[in-house]
Amino acid sequence: MEQAFLFANIANYLVQLMLVAGVIFAALFWGGPGPRLAGAATAIAWPATSFCGLLPLPESTAVWIICALDLLNAAALLYAAARYNSLWISLAVVAQGVQAGVDLIYVGQGSGFDRIHHFMVGVSENLFTYIILISLLGAARADRARSCARRA
Repeated sequence: MEQAFLFANIANYLVQLMLVAGVIFAALFWGGPGPRLAGAATAIAWPATSFCGLLPLPESTAVWIICALDLLNAAALLYAAARYNSLWISLAVVAQGVQAGVDLIYVGQGSGFDRIHHFMVGVSENLFTYIILISLLGAARADRARSCARRA
């Protein structure tokens, strides 16, 4: 059973890595300055939080570091959304804020959680990561469509 979770976790990281690479590529080549800034912030925060979960730190210390990284990413996304007036990046801000909230709840109640709650926290973290990445991809695509419409 544990081996199935390990393979699912590795597959999840690989899918997220490919999606992060696709979002960065799309932000660089399709997006304007807003998606580029948001993509750069996510490109820094995602590997840092993923790597922090793999470090041999006490669980509470690792979760606090992940919370800090998530809040810094939320601040960068909020700046990009407000500065460049993007609804897609605003969706990423909301998802990042909820993800940081889940992290903070996990810090407060982590030791009291049983196995199903740990699983549900992991599922919600992955869900919000996918929402953030897809919304940044949507922001890049919207900028591309806007620039193509201006040229025509």
